[in-house]
Amino acid sequence: MKSRYSLLAIVLSLGLLFIGGGCAQDSEKNALGPGQPPSVEWGEGDVIVALGTSLTFGYGAGCKVLPLRTDCAADSAYPALLAERLFLPIVNLGQPGATSRDGLLRTEEAIALAPVLAFVEFGGNDLIQGIAVDEVRANLEKIVGRFHAEGIAVVLLSSIHPDMIENTPAGHRLTGLTAEALAYHALLVDLASTRDLPLVEFLFEDIWWERKLMYDSLHPNGVGYVRMEENIFRSLRDFLAANGMLK
Repeated sequence: MKSRYSLLAIVLSLGLLFIGGGCAQDSEKNALGPGQPPSVEWGEGDVIVALGTSLTFGYGAGCKVLPLRTDCAADSAYPALLAERLFLPIVNLGQPGATSRDGLLRTEEAIALAPVLAFVEFGGNDLIQGIAVDEVRANLEKIVGRFHAEGIAVVLLSSIHPDMIENTPAGHRLTGLTAEALAYHALLVDLASTRDLPLVEFLFEDIWWERKLMYDSLHPNGVGYVRMEENIFRSLRDFLAANGMLK
C-alpha cells in the first residue's frame, strides 16, 4: 500500500512540475504585455504611421536632400507610394539620423495621431554609431510595447540583411561591421518572431549597391525608393489584404 501511495505522489509531483513549467512560460509571454492585435480594425478617417530613419523620410529622393527644404513636394518615399495602394493615409514620421532611442522618444508623438497600424524602421543608424545590440533590442521592445498597449498593430522593417555584406564596396563605412550587421538582422528577425509581427526583412533587396538606384553610399535615389516600396508591398501584401486595407 505504501508503495502505491509513493507512486501516486511521484505522478502528482511530476504533473505539478509540468503545469508549473507551462505557467512559467505563459508568465514570461504575458510579461511582454499586450500582444499584436489579431486584426487591424480600421475605418474612414483612420491613419497609419511610419516611424523610422532617413529611409522612411525618403532622403535622397528628388528635393529630399541637404539642405532640407520645407517646400519639398516631390515624394517617392515609401509611405507616400504605399499609401496610394491603401484605403488609409500614411503619416511619415521618418527622421534623418534617427536611432532606436530617438524612435522611442517619438513614440508618444506617433500614438497621439491615433493610428491603427505603425511601421517601425530602425537599426541602420544604431549600427553605424556602434550602439549595442542589447540596447537597440530594449528600445524596440519598448516601442512595440507602447503601440500594443494602445491596441496599435506593428510592422517591422529591416534595412540590414546578410546579402548586403558581399555587395558592399571596399572602403564603405559598413566595411568591418559584418558581425554587427548579422547581429542586428538576427535581432529584428527574432523580435518579429517573438512578438508575432509582420517583417519586411530586406528593404534594400535589389537596390543595395546598384549605382543607378543609389543617391549616396547609404540612401536610394528616387527610382531606388520606388523599388523599396515594391519590396515592402510584396512582403506585406497578404497581411494588408487579410485586413482589407488594399484598394
